[in-house]
Amino acid sequence: MHHAKFYGSTVMGERGQVVIPADARDEIGIAPGEKLIVLGNKRRGIVILFKSDVMTRFADMMFRKTKFFEELFNSSKEDSERDGRG
Repeated sequence: MHHAKFYGSTVMGERGQVVIPADARDEIGIAPGEKLIVLGNKRRGIVILFKSDVMTRFADMMFRKTKFFEELFNSSKEDSERDGRG
């Protein structure tokens, strides 16, 4: 499901600063001093901003999944060794 929304446009100032529209800041919960991650694609001219806590939650989820698959692999390996297949 897509939850994207168009919040308007903005202009980059001489010092490279961009104002995020108030509606976007309010709805997404971006407060002054909030750390943002900046990703981009030079060839396509795309810049993406997202809150750093999104990356933290993503990394936590990936580590949990990695641990799950590691435990699954070790369990399967132990079963194979016990059955004489390893």
